[in-house]
Amino acid sequence: MTDVLLFEKLPDYLRDEITSGSSRCICPKCDGGSGKERSLDVRQEETGVMRLKCFRSSCEWYGITITDKNAQIQSKSMKQGRVFRDPIVPIVGAMEQRLVLDYGLIQDGYREHRWGMNERGDQLVMPILDPYGNERGHVTRTFESPKRCYTFKATAQPWLDHWNVGADHTVIVEDCLSACRVAQLGYHAICLLGTSISVPQAQEIARTANGLVTLALDNDAFLKSLSLVQRHSHIVQMRPILLTEDLKNMEEDEDILKLLGGEV
Repeated sequence: MTDVLLFEKLPDYLRDEITSGSSRCICPKCDGGSGKERSLDVRQEETGVMRLKCFRSSCEWYGITITDKNAQIQSKSMKQGRVFRDPIVPIVGAMEQRLVLDYGLIQDGYREHRWGMNERGDQLVMPILDPYGNERGHVTRTFESPKRCYTFKATAQPWLDHWNVGADHTVIVEDCLSACRVAQLGYHAICLLGTSISVPQAQEIARTANGLVTLALDNDAFLKSLSLVQRHSHIVQMRPILLTEDLKNMEEDEDILKLLGGEV
């Protein structure tokens, strides 16, 4: 079996010898036997990867060490990226009426975010954008029962959707429709595409947020909001608010502004 280790997890003496350029060291598994034999061969195979092999017949330990300080050894299976490849057409007709009349969305807002629909017109296709407007993937959803949402994550970047970057109040929401609604009122909206915040997501929020950061998850996730605020307080300061209604379903913009503390 091959052991895969971060360089920092090797014994101190071995790290020092490797750093000094030694290619023959004492094996950390067998300690070189009774004669302290320098039986461990150290070989740099490629940038950031080093192979370690003990040539003592009674040991024959074999390991790989990762010298990149930013490397993370994953024990979970890798998730393969999914790219949305179906044709996307402009939003018109019944889909456009639904977004404008049912959710109060402004056409310029979702068009600027490059929203579209499938050719049948029954599926909304929403690109997920990084703070610089680059696509990270797509989310699709239908509105007729049974409603279906699908995620196409095509990048290893934090799975966050950014709207109206640069505004001096950041509002974090669960879904893209709410993000669009909040962004058109002048806020920097960040969509979590769920109710969890990982450490990389919290770090990206801290880097891109300006001014006040409000966490506005749905009513049934308020207790989780409190937990997330506390868990990531060393990375970013967030203010949780209790919603009585999902932001995308609120009829009046004035009610959203009052809730978020903005001007009416």
